[in-house]
Amino acid sequence: MTITEPTTLITDYVLAIFSSLFGFLLARARTHRGTLLWSIGFLLLAGAGLSGGTFHGFRTMMSENLHRSLWNITCLLIGASAGFMISAALIGPLSRNGRNTRWLAAGLILSVAGLVVQQGHVSIHPSFNHNDLFHSVQIVALFCFYRGAKMGA
Repeated sequence: MTITEPTTLITDYVLAIFSSLFGFLLARARTHRGTLLWSIGFLLLAGAGLSGGTFHGFRTMMSENLHRSLWNITCLLIGASAGFMISAALIGPLSRNGRNTRWLAAGLILSVAGLVVQQGHVSIHPSFNHNDLFHSVQIVALFCFYRGAKMGA
């Protein structure tokens, strides 16, 4: 069994683990509908991490049609996740002192920075490519979104 992109598989799966953790923690602490939307967004993103990691890691073990379908599923899950998270940010309460707003803004800035890294194909090592760096930055961004969502709960 040959794993085609082992580091990308690992960073995608780690992203899925953190997304699941944040989603479940927010689901348990649910105090308003925004928190539920955040939780759903994180859990959908966990699914995207699992399907994306499988897409990158096991390409040689699946047909081209299955591979393409897996990528389509990954993109759909990412889009649905973003929709839930944006909705949650728009309807969730913002704290008076702006603490949760600052966490959400930090998450947004890091996400955009990660996209610049990914789309610019910035890599720090041949074995740690632009996708791997993006996933690493995105995990930190997700922590910021989680903190913002939790403070708004």
